[in-house]
Amino acid sequence: MTLLLAADIGGTKSELAVFDLADKPHNLPLARKRYLNNAFRDFDEILTDFLSNSPTPDFACLGVAAVIRQGEAKLTNLDWTLCEGKLQSRFGLREVTLINDLTALCASLPLLQGSDLLEIQQGQREEKGIQAVIAPGTGLGEGFLITGDSLFLPQGSEGGHADFAPRNQEQAALLSSLQKNYSSVSYELVCSGKGIPHLFDFFSSTDLERDDELFKQIAEATDRTPLIVEGALTDSPCPLCTKTLTSFLEILGAEAGNLALKLYATGGLFIGGGILPRLVGRTSFAPFLQQFRKKEKMEDLMEAIPVHLIVKTDAALLGTASYGWHHFAKQQGTKTG
Repeated sequence: MTLLLAADIGGTKSELAVFDLADKPHNLPLARKRYLNNAFRDFDEILTDFLSNSPTPDFACLGVAAVIRQGEAKLTNLDWTLCEGKLQSRFGLREVTLINDLTALCASLPLLQGSDLLEIQQGQREEKGIQAVIAPGTGLGEGFLITGDSLFLPQGSEGGHADFAPRNQEQAALLSSLQKNYSSVSYELVCSGKGIPHLFDFFSSTDLERDDELFKQIAEATDRTPLIVEGALTDSPCPLCTKTLTSFLEILGAEAGNLALKLYATGGLFIGGGILPRLVGRTSFAPFLQQFRKKEKMEDLMEAIPVHLIVKTDAALLGTASYGWHHFAKQQGTKTG
């Protein structure tokens, strides 16, 4: 039995699992565990703990929230660095490959079905069309998947760090405000878990009504985003929180539309990350769709692109296993069709 270690390593948590490389990755893993990163000094400590109670893997494919260069990854939102060669040597692995976490999420798309996805816009999917992914979580991830008869190309990008482009006077004022503290204002700064507090602070300076008690709780919180989002979803929502959430959805929709246009994503647009699944059944996605479609001469095209929300919580881990299965099983001469 040849075993594959797959891991989804984000800014907040890491999830690890071991799979039999002879099986397709949608089969149940032989071992699995989730960790909160702030309880460990580095990923080596997590992996040491995990391997103390799991079968010993031969290969490892690790999805990391980082730019991968020359076999090394420095996490974008955490002071950790991972190196393929060092991990291979320390843990006695035959080979380690690091991939971007959005590459992993993109790799999961062929395995998602039924209840794994929530339809936001039906559209008209082209079977071999490029599939685009945008994922607001701690940061903002973007990527794509190209498939064909013998082609499997998932690829994450750093598109979330592209310059934010305001679409109206209000957003222009938001950009101007943020430029006082940032030399470059990216979409991630206004459209992610890190970005939601920036929107909240901006709208706090306006004359919007607010819940004073909730405002105080938000001000004292270490992580303000969950309280802001929840404040918009209660039975008596805070107008300030509601405006923040609506603006977040509008900006996300606009950037998702940008991504779909640049890729000509007739295979569909998929929304990942941990924020939007919490909104299902509690708020409307109309602000997102309105801005997604609002592309001047391309509105008919945008209405034809299927849009789905990924609600499967371990999609990135599954995608990492899928990527590793394609990569290592071929090396082993295992049929991957």
